[in-house]
Amino acid sequence: MRDTNEMEHKLYYKQYCKILTTVIKEAKKLYYKEAISKSKNKMKTTWNIIRKETSKLNNESKINSIRIKDQVVYNQITIANELNSYFSNTAGSISDKRINGKEGASPIQNLLKYFNQPLRDIRWPYTSAREINKIIYLLKYKNSSGYDEITTKIIKISKPFIISPLIIYVTKCLPKVSTQKD
Repeated sequence: MRDTNEMEHKLYYKQYCKILTTVIKEAKKLYYKEAISKSKNKMKTTWNIIRKETSKLNNESKINSIRIKDQVVYNQITIANELNSYFSNTAGSISDKRINGKEGASPIQNLLKYFNQPLRDIRWPYTSAREINKIIYLLKYKNSSGYDEITTKIIKISKPFIISPLIIYVTKCLPKVSTQKD
């Protein structure tokens, strides 16, 4: 059917392919929706579906052999030891170059140079309903959720009911702190 020159058959074939693609997509949606609704751990199931659809499910690549000093080595323990040795020594040699070479001072020297006096007071002002309202307003209107399974759509809809508890929560969790006096 693909190779035919008749326009009528080509149009029929294209239309059939579009319908088949739509049916497959809808069937997948229904299948995954049912799998998520029946699942005890919805987030884990969702991420497994995402991995499956993006072909990232158990795609581990193993190193079977490695060339060490012009010899191919197949022993997994020798390969692991050689890689551990390489990466542990690389970090040390880079650090030595930075301290002894011309690549700059060590991190400790930089801290002593730039933070030679105490920092200013750290104060957390109490929050207000206006501030919480502004933060909720700036959230993007999405149906996706985090670990708590609460979407920004639900937060925006329930804004009048959650502002007061949020003010109390933020105020108690982040009290006014002072590290030193002026």
